[in-house]
Amino acid sequence: MKKFFVLIILCSVFVIFTGVGPIMAQTKAPYKIGGIFPLTGYLSWLGEYKKKGSELKVELINKAGGINGRQLELVVYDDQSSPETGSRVAQRLVSKDGVIAMIGTASVPISGAVASIGNRYKIPTIIGSGYEVDPKKDHFVFNSAHKTDFAVERPFEYFKGKGITKVALLMPIGPLGELGGGLARKYAPKYGITIVGEERFDVKAPDITAQLAKLRTLGPQAVFSFCTGEPAALVARSMAQLGMNIPVLVSHGNANPGFLKLVSNVNIPILVPAGRAAAPESIPDNDPCKRVILDFNKAHQQKFGEPANYYSAEMVDAVDIIAAALKVVPTADGEKLQDAIEKTKGLVGMNGIYNFSTTDHHGTVLQDMMVLTVKDGKWQVLLK
Repeated sequence: MKKFFVLIILCSVFVIFTGVGPIMAQTKAPYKIGGIFPLTGYLSWLGEYKKKGSELKVELINKAGGINGRQLELVVYDDQSSPETGSRVAQRLVSKDGVIAMIGTASVPISGAVASIGNRYKIPTIIGSGYEVDPKKDHFVFNSAHKTDFAVERPFEYFKGKGITKVALLMPIGPLGELGGGLARKYAPKYGITIVGEERFDVKAPDITAQLAKLRTLGPQAVFSFCTGEPAALVARSMAQLGMNIPVLVSHGNANPGFLKLVSNVNIPILVPAGRAAAPESIPDNDPCKRVILDFNKAHQQKFGEPANYYSAEMVDAVDIIAAALKVVPTADGEKLQDAIEKTKGLVGMNGIYNFSTTDHHGTVLQDMMVLTVKDGKWQVLLK
């Protein structure tokens, strides 16, 4: 009995002086990462993909022990597909929630709004959109999405390989059409392509037969229409109805299951630029990204009943980029974390292998993007 009491006393003394014990033991606070996604509004179909991917990635990291003995915590807000709301919730994540980094967004205007907050408060921010990051002014901003230029240059490379030299443009009225037309003219000379003509259309218009009929008279070998969703599907359907059995190139914004359903019965070649995650089975076995994608897809399928896609992969990579930097500098200091991200080399992600620098905050290269088409209701790789 005396030995028992002595043991209790010794244990009590140990707990008092070390602060260790089953009751008094304390876990380290988690690293908080802010997630800003369009969960409502016109971009909500993208937001759900991004939210699922990032949440699952955080869950898998935590199950594996976290980072530096600390868990990750994803604090999610809905930007409501609005730059104003995006800016407001980014401000809240920094000032109220105390995040060490932010990820998310799905459009250039929202990315710009969130980027300004990241830069102002020196919070590393990894966006996923067509926003062109300029490291000189966006010191704390990185982008896990491929450069928009890649989504035009890579298909033009495919056109050259197929002997396609005459391309007609059918662009939506507005900034997106201006961007697509400008990139087409920028890269056409490099790949021996002539832009034979251009027409514009309202994305809300139910009929674009007149514009396509004009373009058809110019004898194009392919049509490029930089639009997303139903307008892109309308272009493809209308071309098929007019007997224009030539390739139509659309925006990389269509690399998702929803668009696949929209065009599954359209019998003309539809070209969609995308990352490796869109068609992992077509990736060579010696590609280091393949195992990363297949392993995550398995977990995503088990949790959500569907594989990951191009857009969820952007946010998976965003979480991975932050986690890798935290392993190098286990700190909440924004400047040190930014420096670690900027020095990241050879990080194997789902959308490519990331190599950041002081002059490149995108990290991926042209060859990280593939060109897909639709066959039998599934994606098939044309250029990888």
